[in-house]
Amino acid sequence: MIISMSFDDTVLDKWVTVMDGFTPFGGADYNISTKNLSGNGLFFVKNTYKEKILKVPVFIQYNAVSEYDALQRVLSVNEPKRLTFSNIPDRYFLAMPTKDLDFREYKMNGKGMMTFVVFDGVAHSTTYKKFTDFTEKDGKVIFNVTNNGNVPALPIIKIKHNEENGYIGGVNQTGAFSVGDEEIVDSETRDFSMRPFDYSDTGTKISNGFSKGIKNVAILNDGSTSLDNTLSIGSWLDRDHLLLGGAVPPSGNHAGSLTFDLPDAGSLFDQIWWRQIFWAGASNQYGFIKIIVSDTNNKFLYGFETIKRKAGLETECNFIVTDGQGGYKHTNFKKTFIASDNDKENPFNANRGWTDIVRNDDEVSLYWFGSRVPITCPELKGKKSAKLHIVLGTMQGKPLVTRMYIDGIKYTKNNAYMPPNPYGKGSELVINSENKTVLLDNIPKLNQWNTGSKFLQIPVGTSTLELEKSSWAKTPQITIEMEERWL
Repeated sequence: MIISMSFDDTVLDKWVTVMDGFTPFGGADYNISTKNLSGNGLFFVKNTYKEKILKVPVFIQYNAVSEYDALQRVLSVNEPKRLTFSNIPDRYFLAMPTKDLDFREYKMNGKGMMTFVVFDGVAHSTTYKKFTDFTEKDGKVIFNVTNNGNVPALPIIKIKHNEENGYIGGVNQTGAFSVGDEEIVDSETRDFSMRPFDYSDTGTKISNGFSKGIKNVAILNDGSTSLDNTLSIGSWLDRDHLLLGGAVPPSGNHAGSLTFDLPDAGSLFDQIWWRQIFWAGASNQYGFIKIIVSDTNNKFLYGFETIKRKAGLETECNFIVTDGQGGYKHTNFKKTFIASDNDKENPFNANRGWTDIVRNDDEVSLYWFGSRVPITCPELKGKKSAKLHIVLGTMQGKPLVTRMYIDGIKYTKNNAYMPPNPYGKGSELVINSENKTVLLDNIPKLNQWNTGSKFLQIPVGTSTLELEKSSWAKTPQITIEMEERWL
């Protein structure tokens, strides 16, 4: 039987043939902990397993040094990558090469040993098992889950709220967790926390927002931009994006925009969530995205701008506010990033891009690179928001940034005198035991993780997992996903 091997999504067959004698079933490297007794024998404390070492006997053949170099490029990684073998197509390992090839060459071919270290010590299922069926009893949502692996699985619990909720708790035989506040009473909050639209993937999508928004009437922070360009919807990476569709004019700043009305009577307490991509394909590309709020007098109030206005890849992010005299001013939120596809350089690359603004009158909190940045803006105090604007534009006749998109946006008007329920209508809460994160609409919320909580595991075999919500809340949509794992 010929075994095909892939590493980091690259099939190695053109260079490597797996030879007889290889097995991925090397078992676990157990580590037994004991304590000395005063008498005979030892006291058993616990048994754990360490990393797994996979030794793969191989025949390597290449016709030129460039092919050897290509193989080494695949194997040279900075973190564990997927390692798969065709004789176990339903499983993968997270592994890194270690040691040398132990290779004996003769005329550009030879035999050797490739060694991989699997740091978590297990094989993972290539697909997630999903559970959506549950029963309800005494206010609890009860799932029966089956883990056919031979070690506990790490669940991802996804909760889509169709109505407001203040609390989620979970328990099984491995532990318990809770997020939010079990004692939240919503007698007034639900009347005053409103989400007039949700044009994100958890709502009616950005294409619906494009059809509902009023075109090219945005209120901007200055008069240097002409609203004479065209927005459109395009598809990339299997999702829709709002993008600038017109040609780049030869000079000046030109943009297209969408405008949405906010709830009647305005608001001092806003939350704006959106997802954007800002990824330059060349150093000479320019462009900007602005998320702007105007007031009840049809004047600029505040906004968040992502703007690339010079050669290179450095891009600015600024939070700007009204100066009270018909113009605008910068706040102390002035950030820069590199508009590449690198997670560590760009918070708005294709894989991410989620961010939000939370305004409580003159206090503003902005999400930036995994943390929140609070600022005080006295210019905003007492001034109500009335309209929300999305603006995408070109600059100075320069080529447009290659990937400059809005993927989704939603707005919540919060209560004027009580904090809103943490889990609003249309929000999605994800509790991920794999990477120990709590995300609300893809923004980290570990501050809502209550003291004493523990990320759950799913035991081997069939077991139950119970979830609770606020007593007054309607049952949300819940999905439990998990990879099964094997030693």
